[in-house]
This record gives sequence, C-alpha cells and structure tokens, in this order.
Amino acid sequence: MSPWVPGGNEISPEIKLAAARVLEALGTVPDGVPVGPAADRLAAAGADPALEAAAGPLLPPSSPAVAQLVYPQYGGLERDTASVMAVVRQTWTDGAERRDRLVTADVRLRRAGGAWTVSELHPVAPQPDAVAALSGPAAELAASPRVLLPNAAAADLAAEAVDTRVVGALLALSRTYELAVTVFRAGHPENVFGTDRTSNHTRGRAVDIWAVDGRPVVSMAKDEPFLLDFLAAVRSTGSDEIGGPVDPDGPGGKHFSDALHRDHVHLGFERAA
Repeated sequence: MSPWVPGGNEISPEIKLAAARVLEALGTVPDGVPVGPAADRLAAAGADPALEAAAGPLLPPSSPAVAQLVYPQYGGLERDTASVMAVVRQTWTDGAERRDRLVTADVRLRRAGGAWTVSELHPVAPQPDAVAALSGPAAELAASPRVLLPNAAAADLAAEAVDTRVVGALLALSRTYELAVTVFRAGHPENVFGTDRTSNHTRGRAVDIWAVDGRPVVSMAKDEPFLLDFLAAVRSTGSDEIGGPVDPDGPGGKHFSDALHRDHVHLGFERAA
C-alpha cells in the first residue's frame, strides 16, 4: 500500500502530510518486527517518539501490518495550530488470517519555525461489536452499502449519541448518493476549533462527509454542478448548518464556507429537536 499523497485543491497539504506520516509510521510494521516500541518508527518519520504513549489503537494488534489513510480531513485550522481527523485502515496478519479495521483519530499539530509537527494524538478505541447493538434507522444506516461508516461512527450510533435527524438525513441522501462519512461525534474536537463554543458534533447534531459517489469533496470545483446539486440535496433534508467548499446562499443563510470546509461537507442542525 502507498503512503497518502494529497490531491489537488488541498489547503496547506503539508499539515495533512505531517499527520499522515505519523499515523503510517505507527501502524505499518514489517514482518518480524514487534509492534512496540514504536519510537524508532516515529523518529524516522520526523516525529516525537513520546507520541507512542498516546497511540493506543493506532498501533496494530500484531505484525506484519500496514496502515493506510482512508482520508485525513481537517477538524480545525488556525495560523499555528490544526486538527486533522483521520480515518485509518489497518491491515494485519493474525496467524493464517488477514484482518482489518478502521480507526479514527483526532491528530493535533502545531507550527514552530515554519514546520508543522504532530503534538497530540486522540484516537478512538475501536468497538468491533457496535453494529450488532443497533436497531431501527440506525441499523439501516450502518448496514447500507451506500454509506461508508468508520467504526467510531457506528459506535456513536450504538451509544445513541447521534440525533435522529442526522440519521434520517443520511438515509435520505443515500437514496441518491453514495456517502463516505468521517465523523459524527467521536474523533471530532469537542469545541469549534479555536473557540470555546461547543461543536454540534459534540451535541450529536452533525456529521462530516468527505466523499460523495466515490469522489473526494476536496477534488470538486467550487462551481461544479454536481457539488451544488449535492449541497441543495443536503439543504432539502432540513439541515440548517451546512458547511462546504462554497456558500450558495450568502451571509446569514444556512450555508457557510471557509478553508476548513474545503475538504468536506458538514451537515448539522443548529436548533435542538
């Protein structure tokens, strides 16, 4: 598997690359090499070896193993600090069997002397049996072949941490589009990054979508009809907090756009149910 490489339109790709190299170093272990300690792998990636202490499930259960980023999406972007919410596919060998899982992590970075480095790791502990506990619309969503849900997102559903309006909106959209979800709640910064305001993700009232019909949102031109049609479809679900690469309705409307949301569509509900 190849290391993650940024495509076109990525904002400050060096930030995501710094996060990706750390996640790949933690999760990629050659045959015959122990999973831990990982200090040498981190040092080779230009990262602080002390990050291993917070790696948790970013270290695979056994080796040989490979970690490949599904997508590293921004969770926050300021002048000298950033959050990258990464979904990582881990593949490892367990005896004669090959296993895999999706692990979500909030990776915090800082810039000093012009260089971005990883300062904190906040992985979400996998819950492999989360889907089995689901019922009703949440179970329908998790079982849909048209919606890619990382394990952390399925666990949020199982914990009943996701607003039913968000579930309903995704089911409605999935009738027309294939969706790739980054996060609901777990793996997202608690507050709107750089502020003291509680994020609607924390309230369970939002979801981030990084790809539609297999196409990364970041790859879409801002004036592309497909993107504009999808944003209109999101609006038709009743969402009143829609972030994305472009703001179709201008200041004071339901949509908003900034550099942070160039790489995903945020579907949220500002008002409580």
